[in-house]
Amino acid sequence: MNYLKKTALWLLDASLPNRCYLCHVPMQDGGGLCALCLSDAQLGQVCLHCHKPLAHAPPHRCGSCLKRQRWRPTISGLNYHHPAGRFVGLGKQRRQPSLYTAALAPLITKLNQLQQQGLLITPDALVAVPIHRTRLRQLGFNHAHIIAKQLGDALGIEVIENLVGKHHCTANQQQLDAKARRRNLKQAFSVTQTGKGQNLALIDDVITTGSTLSELSGELTRNGFRVSQSWTLASALYRTPNQSN
Repeated sequence: MNYLKKTALWLLDASLPNRCYLCHVPMQDGGGLCALCLSDAQLGQVCLHCHKPLAHAPPHRCGSCLKRQRWRPTISGLNYHHPAGRFVGLGKQRRQPSLYTAALAPLITKLNQLQQQGLLITPDALVAVPIHRTRLRQLGFNHAHIIAKQLGDALGIEVIENLVGKHHCTANQQQLDAKARRRNLKQAFSVTQTGKGQNLALIDDVITTGSTLSELSGELTRNGFRVSQSWTLASALYRTPNQSN
């Protein structure tokens, strides 16, 4: 994003502090996303594993994923390819972690629905995907940890801090394909303690290919924990035909 565009966005936000970031409708509770924009961006009925859209549910998985003997659900609230979904990225770009709060409602609604249907078990604790200390100094916060804390407070679930670390600074995942992402993340994470079978949910802002969550869950499993699910604010796993460009 060039300097002029960044300046224009900043001026717009400053002049419309109590309006939706997308449609600019007035909002009583400050900036963020209005209910209509959030509703329009919700992920909808998708496979709980690969996020391919489903015509109906149950079975809550696509034909390919039903053949998998082992699978782990990933629950996301927003479609990242919708403008409201991309709002999730503004938290990091503008170093404003408070922006994540606006995107929590669709995820929490979906989690509650799936738990009521018996499709999800409540985890013992939440674990945020860690970032390297260099990136932490640049941002000033770990976005996944802030999301995990907000979810933990809303749902009454413990957040385990400092359980995992990222001990080498990896290349930007957004510029890599799925194979390169897996290679980039190999042995990137370390676990600080041995588990006793605790049931964990991993937390991140966006799932793109699933490489980060897969690598981290594998490391936790090798150290005695059970990762039963992952939660993200938005999903970039699947594009509808009109979102392919």
